[in-house]
Amino acid sequence: MKEEDFFERNEIGAASVVKYMMFAAIIVAAVLLCICHASCQLTSQGIQAFESEESPQIKNVSILNASSIEVDFTKEISVQSASVSLLDKGQKASLEMAGINPIKANAVMSKDKKSAVYVFEEKARLGERYQLFSEIKDSGGNSLTFALPFDGFNERLPKCILIEVQPSSYKGKKGVNPESPYVVIKALEDGNLFGMDLHCAANKVDYSLPNIEVMAGDEITLHLKFTANESDCVDELGSDLSLAKSGRSSPSRRDLFFNVSTSTLNSKNDALLLRDRNSNKIIDALSYFRIDDNATKWDFSQTIEKAVKDQAWTGPASAESAFLINDPKNKCSSTKPLVRKNFPSANQKKPSSKYDWTVSDNIYSSK
Repeated sequence: MKEEDFFERNEIGAASVVKYMMFAAIIVAAVLLCICHASCQLTSQGIQAFESEESPQIKNVSILNASSIEVDFTKEISVQSASVSLLDKGQKASLEMAGINPIKANAVMSKDKKSAVYVFEEKARLGERYQLFSEIKDSGGNSLTFALPFDGFNERLPKCILIEVQPSSYKGKKGVNPESPYVVIKALEDGNLFGMDLHCAANKVDYSLPNIEVMAGDEITLHLKFTANESDCVDELGSDLSLAKSGRSSPSRRDLFFNVSTSTLNSKNDALLLRDRNSNKIIDALSYFRIDDNATKWDFSQTIEKAVKDQAWTGPASAESAFLINDPKNKCSSTKPLVRKNFPSANQKKPSSKYDWTVSDNIYSSK
């Protein structure tokens, strides 16, 4: 098959991309630096690269399916070698691991030679983490060697929506443990949640959902901070939904807990994105703000612009489209969460908007 045919059939130009940026330099060896002017770089996304000042750079990465990844570069390049290897749990991508149980990968170049689709001889398994190891060169002989981590592609990611958000902790009565902020999502179809993230724009935090099967109608509570007894904060990964005992858990919902030391939802202004991590496509969104002299300024235009572009939120990309959480007639508090009042079907493509939301008088309103 011709390279042009491959790109046309797979419509790679339309694929969403995941941007990798913010390189943090790490010195490999003083001798190597002096002789080659080369260094080992580690990006915020975990890509490790060995490069020189003139080397081509990675611009974007798209996981296309279970057996291929597209990588965009800043220059015309040729691929010298490529392989994929499985990472152990908690293991990071490393240039030193390239030869460990490799799976062969073939590269198909785009017309402009600035993009390569790496096609694996074996499919990446759902729930596993891998690294792509490759060496490339530009026309001037400048090389880049990199190790790029990625997750096994989830072909059954279900359509989900945000249905309830409590941005405030609940202190409760004296002697009662406080409860954490939380977000509830609802599955509109059967599938697996692996590869789905919740992005909280105010504090720039991502929560990655685990490898669990869900059915249409299932509701999942994401507890975004440990503030109750840790022994009560039990992830419900199987069929038993009565394991969690914290105050904001429920036997009618699946409870998942994220152990972080600081609050991750801004109680006054925030933008939340439910996102497909592989394609970087926004599945659903919610933006809210508070009119208050002491409130943090709403400044999530770029975040909401992406949601509007992906037809997950109704614009404009400004506070004008956000839900007002301290309306005197409809005021959110630590006992009154934001709740969704309009529920779309799995096939409905209408983007969410502030008019889909209200404030409930019941702390467990959707149960």
